[in-house]
Amino acid sequence: MKSLILLVSMFGVLVWASVAAADSKSLMACSLMDEKEAVALVGGPLGEVFKNDIMPTMENGRDHNSICGFFPKGYKIQTADRPPERGVQLQLHVVQTDAAAKAFYENAFESDQEMTRMSGSPLAGGKISTLKGIGKAAFLTESKVEPGSSAVATITLRKGSVMGQVQVWKKTGPAGEIAKSAAGKVVTRLP
Repeated sequence: MKSLILLVSMFGVLVWASVAAADSKSLMACSLMDEKEAVALVGGPLGEVFKNDIMPTMENGRDHNSICGFFPKGYKIQTADRPPERGVQLQLHVVQTDAAAKAFYENAFESDQEMTRMSGSPLAGGKISTLKGIGKAAFLTESKVEPGSSAVATITLRKGSVMGQVQVWKKTGPAGEIAKSAAGKVVTRLP
């Protein structure tokens, strides 16, 4: 009898885990933005796609983390020593509850605020603005990594059990406005 109870319990956990994984797996960054849209946003040819997908586990707090980035051909964000001239990247954190997404968002906001005040940080001297009309909550962080480099604009947003970030690099042009446009499109595609 104990074996049967253990088997039924294990089956229930497996069913729950596979349902949770299926729900979070269906929502991936690259399913919300494609290269054609990225080119329309930042202009110029891109051609280099960076994808990463980390499935939810107990160790990562059941966070399904997916990334989809579009950069000029030959640019490898993982090994680059400078920011790209242009590019757009979407990262999604799909967590179990709206409260978990809210906590994740609030931690990101506090972290960005701290980093804009720290000399030597990549966000040092950057500007943070809260935004209305993009999901449940959103803020924009704008900075330049180094003089003469691309402007970097990151919109961190929250909708339901998703905390996402849209990051735009643009050497010429309004990176912040491009990021707002991209984030607005992404939010309409979130459940």
